[in-house]
Amino acid sequence: MKKFICMGILVLMAVFSAVPAYAAAEVVQDARTQGVITPQYTYISLLNAGLSINSSGKANCIGLASAYDASHTTKLTVELQKSSASGWSTIKSWSASSTGTYVADVYEDYYVVYGTYRVCATAKVYNASGTLLENKSAYSDTVTY
Repeated sequence: MKKFICMGILVLMAVFSAVPAYAAAEVVQDARTQGVITPQYTYISLLNAGLSINSSGKANCIGLASAYDASHTTKLTVELQKSSASGWSTIKSWSASSTGTYVADVYEDYYVVYGTYRVCATAKVYNASGTLLENKSAYSDTVTY
């Protein structure tokens, strides 16, 4: 029951902290388009990554993604990455997919050793013909264990 409540809270936090659907003002040099508001993502409506690590070293990795259009397919890849002197390396990977506006989600646990970690969630949205429309990644905050 405790795990169910914790997962529910994490899902709510992930859903309500998603920002990709908002637009940002972008100044363009061309006078005809100056002040035009452009969306951050064109086909992705939700893309979020989350990571928590408990005192036993159990990393809870979360990734969420969905598309705007009911005819599109979303493929989500979630990678648990560890920091080293040479950069970030993937130590574990999971995937999920969804159709239409349904959310592709990954909720996985993985035990880690001491170090600094993050989660990378990559969403790829395809149209009905299988053409890749958009490919974007989002990163969780880094967590040191």
